[in-house]
Amino acid sequence: MKSQYIYTIAGGLVVSFVLWLTMRAVEVRWAESDIVLGWGCVSLLFLAILLHAWKGGWAKHTWADIFIIMWIVYYALRVWMGGEYACGTAFLKSMECAVLYVALRGIFSNISVSPYYIICGLLLCGMYEAIYGLWQLTHGMSRHYLYLLTGNFQNPGPYSAYLMMGAAIGLSWMQQMTNRKLKNIVMVATGIMLTLLPATWSRAALVSLGIIALWLYRKQYWRLRWVIWASVIVLGTGFYLVKQGSANGRALTWAASLTTWLHHSWLGVGVGGFHHACAEGIAELHATSPTSPLFESGGVTDYAFNDLLKILVEQGLIGMMLCISTVGIIMFRLHQRCKPLFYGMFSLLLFSMFSYPFELLPYKIIVILIAAWAVSPVLPNIERKISFGWATMLLIMLFPTFWLTKEVKQRYQADKEVSIFSGMHHEAFINDYYEILSFEMDNSQFLFDFGKTLRDAQRYNDSNATLWMGTRTSSDPMFLILMGNNYKDMGWCDKAEEAYKKAFGIMPNRMYPLYQLMLLYEHIGDEAKMRIMAQRVIDFKEKINSPATHEMRQCAKEKLTTERKHL
Repeated sequence: MKSQYIYTIAGGLVVSFVLWLTMRAVEVRWAESDIVLGWGCVSLLFLAILLHAWKGGWAKHTWADIFIIMWIVYYALRVWMGGEYACGTAFLKSMECAVLYVALRGIFSNISVSPYYIICGLLLCGMYEAIYGLWQLTHGMSRHYLYLLTGNFQNPGPYSAYLMMGAAIGLSWMQQMTNRKLKNIVMVATGIMLTLLPATWSRAALVSLGIIALWLYRKQYWRLRWVIWASVIVLGTGFYLVKQGSANGRALTWAASLTTWLHHSWLGVGVGGFHHACAEGIAELHATSPTSPLFESGGVTDYAFNDLLKILVEQGLIGMMLCISTVGIIMFRLHQRCKPLFYGMFSLLLFSMFSYPFELLPYKIIVILIAAWAVSPVLPNIERKISFGWATMLLIMLFPTFWLTKEVKQRYQADKEVSIFSGMHHEAFINDYYEILSFEMDNSQFLFDFGKTLRDAQRYNDSNATLWMGTRTSSDPMFLILMGNNYKDMGWCDKAEEAYKKAFGIMPNRMYPLYQLMLLYEHIGDEAKMRIMAQRVIDFKEKINSPATHEMRQCAKEKLTTERKHL
């Protein structure tokens, strides 16, 4: 009994530590939580080895284990054999998650962890995020100056997923409760999260939670079905009209990405290549349908806004099938073992079809925790025996995990160093840029600043080499604009024209590439093309009117007026 009590405490501590990691500040690339996760994986592997040696337990392989291992191996091979794109950050984070899964599987196969540890932990985390968001609303202290509340995130979109998931778990758990006091506590916690959720303006979270609620209260739904469907139609139309540009922009991103994926259907374009694929897809769509209204809402693509689509584009049909198979098995086991966690996970999966939760560390950790618990039923003692194969594997994994954590720390430090001279385009920093380049080859902002610095130092070829790397990690047309400027200054006007046209093709709602083409034609003395382009600048309907676009249009008018006077 005493040993069982110790195991129960140990299981609770493991769950608490893992969920605590999801409460730390989320950054775009690297954060301290990534380093903590690395050392945490080392500690959890040690614990798994000790438990295995002490209790001799490891549950037999499950289909989930097999598909996860196949997916990890395929992912690693795709990174190694492809190498089309810099993807160090994505690869290291994925390997951290893989180690975390193995460590938790080893622990949960020896310790019987109650699902209520995870349920209560997620509800408490959701409550913390809700209270933190409420404090941000009242004090104006969110983590992004454009938004009133963001929680520990930098955007209310992914922040809303935590509230949504906590509310889905609470609604499901309340249906199973018989203890009135506990039910009232959960009802209050769920109510707070539900009250704050609309303030995030997240359509994906509201729709996902709405679907879960309709299923959970399906008996009541039939009686009020006409009112519900009328409300769904009204709200759906309202959601679209309020953020029509955002919805059309996501549709363009999806259509463009799929267009490029069709050329690499089985293996995908390569890990880390989604942004480049999206840019190429937009250019291809614009070449065939230049008048499509979707182009008016296009912008620089930071995320896929559909995590499964990103897997399909980068890893192809093979990667997507491995993903769907893995998730399907885990969800089946979860439905058998714990309904509240099933609905919480299902709400997150629905949310991921319209957003990007699984590109952020907190949601990766939550999914791994729930998945490892779902497929790790503890076997009776009579079936247990020490497996030297598993013990050896866990021991061997310690060494690459040490290296992994060290590499993560180096990249975190590199990002901190970059922030010191970011935006400073003085040639005195060129050597500093080169020293950090190997760690930042998938950092589009770093590559843009470096390319701009090299251009300012008139090292045009070096600048273009750096900017070309940037085009592989970003869909921002400014990389191509700067490359065109470099070509123009070197006298390679044909290549400059090609770069400017490509920049307009991947962002046809921006005036700037046309303006640069106008200046290029003036530079080479092609007056006919210059007049045509100047008229296009004048007639152009930009996405956002600004002093810069007004200045460009005024410049074009002056050039046409000057030309007419000469004629």
